[in-house]
This record gives sequence, structure tokens and C-alpha cells, in this order.
Amino acid sequence: MRMDRTVAGRIAEEHLTRWRRLGYDRWYAMLDEKETLRVADEAETAYTVVSYALDDGEGRIRLCVAVDDGGWSALRPLVRVETMRPDGTLVD
Repeated sequence: MRMDRTVAGRIAEEHLTRWRRLGYDRWYAMLDEKETLRVADEAETAYTVVSYALDDGEGRIRLCVAVDDGGWSALRPLVRVETMRPDGTLVD
């Protein structure tokens, strides 16, 4: 069964929304750390959510969120990326 990419996208966006509120200093503190969570949707399908921050080498921090359902999608998870500048603004 294929992963529901709409549900996975919603889960990724929920996590990005939570992280956006934290600001640059917290994102910077997360460099070299990884958060792994298991969440379930309304149909009780379990998803793995991995969040991590990367320094892009120009002072910006990229927050990456990858979501999969543990099946074949683990080989090609849904990924969303947000980039924040040191002043706290997001890069479009």
C-alpha cells in the first residue's frame, strides 16, 4: 500500500509550523541533532517523522522534515525544507 502523501505533507507542515515559532537561536542549537517521532493519522496509520537542522554555510539554517510510513516510502520519504536567516526571517 502506498503512503498517503497528502497526509504525510500535512504532518510535515505541522512540524515545520511548530519549529518556525522557535526562531533562529533554537534552530542553531539544533545543529547536529535529530528528532525522531512516531505519529498516527486519523486512520491510525503510523508515520515516522525525522527533523534535523543543517548549516548551509552562509549563516542560514535549514530545517529538514522527512515523513514515511515505514514501508517502501522509507526509501523515498516525503521531505519538506525551510531555511531561516540569522535575523529570523524565512527564505522563500
